[in-house]
Amino acid sequence: MHRILEKIYYEVRAPKIDFKDIGGLFDVKKKVDELIVFPITKRKELLDMGLELPKGVILWGPLGVGMTMLAEAAAYRAGVTFVYVSGQEVLNKKDALREAIDTAISEAPCVLYISDCDWIVPRPNCNYEWGHGNLRGKPPTFSDDEFRLFFISEIDRVQQYDEVRLIGGCYRIDVVDQSIIKEKKRFNRKIYIHPPYIEDRIDMLRIYLSKIRNLGKDVNIEELARLTEGYVGWDIESLYKKASLFAVMDGKDVVDRESFIKALKDIKPWLTKDMIEGYEKLYQLDCPHHYTF
Repeated sequence: MHRILEKIYYEVRAPKIDFKDIGGLFDVKKKVDELIVFPITKRKELLDMGLELPKGVILWGPLGVGMTMLAEAAAYRAGVTFVYVSGQEVLNKKDALREAIDTAISEAPCVLYISDCDWIVPRPNCNYEWGHGNLRGKPPTFSDDEFRLFFISEIDRVQQYDEVRLIGGCYRIDVVDQSIIKEKKRFNRKIYIHPPYIEDRIDMLRIYLSKIRNLGKDVNIEELARLTEGYVGWDIESLYKKASLFAVMDGKDVVDRESFIKALKDIKPWLTKDMIEGYEKLYQLDCPHHYTF
């Protein structure tokens, strides 16, 4: 029995989410298996092959694409405990971070996921603009320098324990202090979670629309996927809820195509065109060897 710790800044739980619960991102899931799951489940075999296991893996990509869910799914697939640390909530709280790290060590084998690394270890003098005046997603606050150094020391400490698989999450890889990425004993591998492609949105829509008991026969998932460019997971979740609400407000007993067309006017995509282009450019310019085993 694992303790469920009622702490706002971290949580320990037996993972319940698998890849089937996360829409799309098929290529990303493959990388999660390779870089996170197999080093746990096939540790001996990989070491016998003479391979050096990833020390830590950082997930990066837009908000709302299911980063935490992917980390939890990795723990589920590996059959280990999931320890989640909220970077936002632990910010500038040394005792809270130390307690969370100590708990992960005591819960090993586990996946330790720390979100919002761009809040905790920001890279100095970064430009957060996507396009002129577009600062969407920029963290509203950052850690002080003392906490940043403390976080790095805690990362180094936890890396002494092989059964704690370290995962980090961040919004943009270029705004994170490179000292936690380029140093081989920290986050030395990366997984890019790209803006959802049309095939990803089709799968996301399938998951959410399956929750609607009375879905109109005129609703075409492929059409909705084409109309939702720039949508991330939370946008698609909002879309199906808003369409269902409009159907009820209009006195309908089914959520039909008209309900979704009305909802599309209300639910604006999180990702703008310059953000989508910016993410792909960041990935293309990044060092490729950090994305392979």
